[in-house]
Amino acid sequence: MFRRLHLRASLDELKSSLWFRPAVITVLSAILAVVSLSLDQHYQFKGLPFLNPGVDDARSILTSITSSMLTVTSVTFSIIMVALVLGSQQFSPRILRNFMRDTASQYVMGIFIGTYMFSLLVLGRVTDTKNIIFVPTVSLFMSIVLSTLSIGSFIFFIHHIAERIQANNIISHVAHETIELMHDRFPETLGLSFDDEEISRRLPDAPAGVLGAPKAGYVQAIDPHRLLKLAIDQNLVLKLERSIGDFVPHGNPLLRFWPERALPLLVVDELADCFEIGNERTMFEDVLFGLRQLVDIAVKALSPAVNDPTTAGNCVDYLGNVLVHAARLPDPATFRYDSERQLRVVVQGVTFAEMLDMAFNQIRQYAANDVAVTLRLLTLLGEIAFATNAADRHAVIWRHVRMITRAADHGIHEPCDRAEINKRVYRLAELLDRPPGRALLTVDEELLRD
Repeated sequence: MFRRLHLRASLDELKSSLWFRPAVITVLSAILAVVSLSLDQHYQFKGLPFLNPGVDDARSILTSITSSMLTVTSVTFSIIMVALVLGSQQFSPRILRNFMRDTASQYVMGIFIGTYMFSLLVLGRVTDTKNIIFVPTVSLFMSIVLSTLSIGSFIFFIHHIAERIQANNIISHVAHETIELMHDRFPETLGLSFDDEEISRRLPDAPAGVLGAPKAGYVQAIDPHRLLKLAIDQNLVLKLERSIGDFVPHGNPLLRFWPERALPLLVVDELADCFEIGNERTMFEDVLFGLRQLVDIAVKALSPAVNDPTTAGNCVDYLGNVLVHAARLPDPATFRYDSERQLRVVVQGVTFAEMLDMAFNQIRQYAANDVAVTLRLLTLLGEIAFATNAADRHAVIWRHVRMITRAADHGIHEPCDRAEINKRVYRLAELLDRPPGRALLTVDEELLRD
């Protein structure tokens, strides 16, 4: 059966490959060479006003172009490899996929290899025998044009890769991609949700059947439309045991279903096909993975080996932008219904509290003795609090304020720094309508006056 989810996942994999777009451009270049040579052969152009080479000149030009394109392609590939190694070591191995998805680099590689292929095919048609002398003038001219385009592309590539590997650009790109994904996250497109109190929000009080994972890996995506259709067709209530981004061991539960019964093998396979399981987490539909990348960069920047608190602060800033967007969006409903208001799927989507925990917990632990990052975290919580009036979310934000100040109490001892932290706590307490109380750090006033 046609698997729309699998097709989308495969297309996403192709976008992340360094070979797909260059391969397509190479094939198109070969087709262009065949068409161009056919025109040359059919119309027998004797030369152009600005280009009328002999056989030896044509071969010399085409040979130079093909050899130089191989050299430039090798250099470009080496630069990309250096960028991948630098990104992995300096920032996080999780961002390598972002470098590989860079369309500009893929197109530049395609232009180089395509120019090489075009020139090579044209070179093979240059003929110098006793009876036939054939110089494909138009094709030669097109080869020169392509080589000129390649030179411009190489200059652009050097500029582009120099910008691409800058920390701020990497961080902002990940944050922007996460925000885009957040506005279309699972399970918002899965059936309907209702606020009506008369709608049932309880699972059946009966034993449930279990669908095991067909293989081990990370849940990269879930097909909401197909899942709902299967639940309706088979008159089932489904409870998903895994969220997008979770790791599932082989054979462990993917979902539970009611009523418990032996499902046809075809239905079991179709239910399993609603889950795309891969070897790694991706940004295909995984919102938390975007936060994971930003947190990894921040934590690595705070490590003694790198010791780059400025980059960590940049990560915190962009995490704040993502979380401000999250604070303005409602949490996805857990209970999903069909058009007949019948409960069909129970699923736990990504909540605001989960995103806040993902963004703050690890950075807080690594920044317990870093004043600049601690102050930045508290400032960021203020920005997030300003974006929402929900009492439950204010409670989550205040919980993180308390955890940050407890960590700072053990790691930061300078009275002036502790006083500055207290100033931020007072502002947050006023914004969140909480008594600052135990969130404040004790400050030795005598040392502060000295």
